[in-house]
Amino acid sequence: MSRPPVSARVVLVASSTTALAAGGMAAAWVFLGRSGFPFALVTHLLLMAWVSSIVGPQVRMSDLDWFRVRHGEPRLYSALGVRLFGKLLDAIGWNRVIARERGFSGTREGLEELDQDTRRSEVGHGICLVVTAAVALGMLSTGAWHGAVWLVALGLLVHLYPALLQRLLRARVQTILARLSRTP
Repeated sequence: MSRPPVSARVVLVASSTTALAAGGMAAAWVFLGRSGFPFALVTHLLLMAWVSSIVGPQVRMSDLDWFRVRHGEPRLYSALGVRLFGKLLDAIGWNRVIARERGFSGTREGLEELDQDTRRSEVGHGICLVVTAAVALGMLSTGAWHGAVWLVALGLLVHLYPALLQRLLRARVQTILARLSRTP
């Protein structure tokens, strides 16, 4: 029996993990309540697991203008503390885990794949931010403002800052790739 095409397998994995994530969030709502840190933490862990099944290494991000880091962005991100956030991730060892996972080879092709990795990560964290906002609005509509605040606060830490960190890394990668393309 032949294997289904990659696109069919991706759709199957994405739809099944979507159902699991939604079920997990519902279970967290019931068993942990909807008003505190535990619910927010479990929700974000489920979101990250779900998104990694959708925006995995098999997904190629097109060269949209959105992914081009503008000249002033790195300075803005530094002012917002994104570099400090990166240093915190270095200190706790998270960046070593991600570096092993990415397996950057140090070659030009490796730089292009690193660029793709930063795009996928940024998109994944962006999707998580959108879902976080939707869930928080739903929580506010039920009067669970305390839980919505925890959800949004944790979302800023585990999704917004990592997405901005990806853009900061991509700015360096784009600068190097631009220099290499000018070299004969």
